[in-house]
Amino acid sequence: MDAHDLLEIERRLVATVEDMHKLASAVAMSRQVKEFVGDQRKNLLAKYAAAHLRDGSAAAAEMLARANPEYQAELATLADQYRIAEKHIAKWDALHCQLDAFRSSLSLGKEQIKL
Repeated sequence: MDAHDLLEIERRLVATVEDMHKLASAVAMSRQVKEFVGDQRKNLLAKYAAAHLRDGSAAAAEMLARANPEYQAELATLADQYRIAEKHIAKWDALHCQLDAFRSSLSLGKEQIKL
């Protein structure tokens, strides 16, 4: 490993940090989506089941709500938001692993040059 290799590693490390910085706000929102998706699904079901509670049992109201195409469309939207959130978080984790690898390689390279 020579000085040219170290410069390349450092350039890639800086690029990774920049990528992480660009992704930071999306990751923050993604973590919120993941944290509250369960509550959102329950609230969505309650929204559509409430209209049927007067007509019968809670189980029947839930079944009718789940069969509602509007409920299914909104649930699909929530699923898409969750999928996108998972994608952002996975990208963040991958960038973090890259960052650690570059830092390690940079440190190792500097030590090798000193010897």
